[in-house]
Amino acid sequence: MFKKLLTVGTLATALIGGIGTASAFTYNYCTSTYGSTSGPNYSRYVVNPYNNFANVFDSQLNGKMIRWYFQSSQKLDEKRCGAGKYVAYYKGKQV
Repeated sequence: MFKKLLTVGTLATALIGGIGTASAFTYNYCTSTYGSTSGPNYSRYVVNPYNNFANVFDSQLNGKMIRWYFQSSQKLDEKRCGAGKYVAYYKGKQV
């Protein structure tokens, strides 16, 4: 019984910690950009007029096919970027 409680507690802690970590990022631009463009850790930011982003998508980068995985999104500063813009943070892996 104790082992089961320990497993559930560990899982809950990992999920809560993961959500807090994934949702916190800073983005100071108003257009889409790449973060890291060399492997194995690729990253990019995608700007969209709606807070609606794909969970996973593939695209070419430097002649390599990269699979991008959604991490989190947030609303951009309206004074700097205009009303109704959102940015999503993606991590990528070469496929």
